[in-house]
Amino acid sequence: MEKRLRFSAKLRTTASLLPLIFLSSIDCIMSLDAGDRPSLGKALFFYIEKPRTLAYTYEVRSSEEIGAPFPQNPQKNIPLQYANPAHACTKIQPTHGNVVLIERGECSFAKKALMASMAGARFALITDSAAGTDDWIDMVGDGTAQKSDIPVAYLPGVSGRRIREHLMYGDERITVTIPLNYTSMLLSDIPRKPPWELW
Repeated sequence: MEKRLRFSAKLRTTASLLPLIFLSSIDCIMSLDAGDRPSLGKALFFYIEKPRTLAYTYEVRSSEEIGAPFPQNPQKNIPLQYANPAHACTKIQPTHGNVVLIERGECSFAKKALMASMAGARFALITDSAAGTDDWIDMVGDGTAQKSDIPVAYLPGVSGRRIREHLMYGDERITVTIPLNYTSMLLSDIPRKPPWELW
């Protein structure tokens, strides 16, 4: 009986330490990650106003290494268009103050950002719709002094693919609010994230 009580006491002691061990492990992992992995850009959000099938809140990561800072106040009802050519490694068709969606690959992020700015874009979103994953990409400079004068952010391919498909084959144009300012919004007014993205 005494052995059972002693064993039970040890179990309770071990169980009480588990949360501390778990938290300590998490801290170690986070410290290692922070030191071993390049930091991603600042997390921002934008909202697609139209069409209703895409009307969700989307998370993006900005890069001030290749572009300008995003404005503090939301810019509303801005058309979003697909870059032509899609990879924007050469001059693209004029964008007239719109948000332009650009495909990753074939040249540096800095080059794409510059081409978007030269075409008159207001913002540039770079994505990898071919891969269609929810991976984040850290958009760094190309070692030159090239830097765009417009804000640039990365959008995961899982959402980029759906937006691209609508831009290419849908009838209704896409309009967005970017960036969202959550500090001035009621919790009930914050639009939900798309169901195909991981939470």
